[in-house]
Amino acid sequence: MSAAGWWRGLRSVRAWPVAARAVAITVVVELGLRVTTLPRLSAFIGVPLRLDDRPAVLGAPSPGLLDVRELRALGISERVVRRWPFGDTCLRRALVSGHLLRRRKPALRVGVAKVDGRIQAHAWLEIDGVSLDPEGSATYRTFEAMGGTR
Repeated sequence: MSAAGWWRGLRSVRAWPVAARAVAITVVVELGLRVTTLPRLSAFIGVPLRLDDRPAVLGAPSPGLLDVRELRALGISERVVRRWPFGDTCLRRALVSGHLLRRRKPALRVGVAKVDGRIQAHAWLEIDGVSLDPEGSATYRTFEAMGGTR
């Protein structure tokens, strides 16, 4: 995406405070990933790590799950993390997006799967038991379901 494309999404003055919050929480997430554990970091930013193996509701999230303001915040957080100089990972995206949606009490899920013969990890958010990443939650088994304890 060009620099013009990046700013095009922030033309509305209402988007600026959300973008500033997204940048600030991305800095906190980056520092937290380097100095503390994931459960502590996720709890600190308001997106607790969910380790049980209860399956999420599969299928696309219902259209009314998130309101327009929340969808806009997700789009802005995606833009910020996508251009983050330290990497655009699903974990960073889930933590930043989850913080912006924290009044909805999102849960962070982390799972693993064997993809093309390699073990891969993935992180996603759930709100009210519904995955915001249905493909990820269907493909990856949560860490706890694999027998992990941390």
